[in-house]
Amino acid sequence: MKNLLIDNMPLLGILIGIFFGFALYYAGATNRIYLMKMLKLEDLTLLKIILLGIGFGMSLVYAGRILNFIPIDHFNIKTMNLGVILGAIIFGIGFGIIGLCPGTAIASLGSGYSKSIYVVLGGLVGAFMFTLSYPILKSIGLFEEVLGGKTSLIYITEKYNFLYEGTLWIGVFIGVMIIIISLILPYNLKTKKR
Repeated sequence: MKNLLIDNMPLLGILIGIFFGFALYYAGATNRIYLMKMLKLEDLTLLKIILLGIGFGMSLVYAGRILNFIPIDHFNIKTMNLGVILGAIIFGIGFGIIGLCPGTAIASLGSGYSKSIYVVLGGLVGAFMFTLSYPILKSIGLFEEVLGGKTSLIYITEKYNFLYEGTLWIGVFIGVMIIIISLILPYNLKTKKR
């Protein structure tokens, strides 16, 4: 079974991508109107779904580590650097203005929203421009490690830095707490007038 998955990684990636696209569509995350309502805190339905996914995933990852079900070599924490911080700021501003991010834009295009092609093309042009400018950005130190480099919030392995050393059960606990928050969070923050 393991060799079957490893030998067909591109096919597996495509199948997971298709499944993820359908999940985004089903949750309403391909509709920029729903995304904008979430960002404006007018409708928290998508936020609840996102938090549920984060909490569920976090609980599974830490439980998988506790039970030795997930091999540690499958983890790869990205290095924190100024480029990541700057990229996150650009991403957040673009997401807030347009209401789509690269993943939701591709799924949105697949669901029939043709204007999302501009976001997809913008992402491709941006990636190309980044590739061309990478040597210059690297030479000015934009990709030097900051804030501990490869650091996780909670201990997961000796391979990476971490902010809190404790049992892996804390990761499961925090994941469960995020799930609970997602379930008790209201669908909107507006109070009804009587």
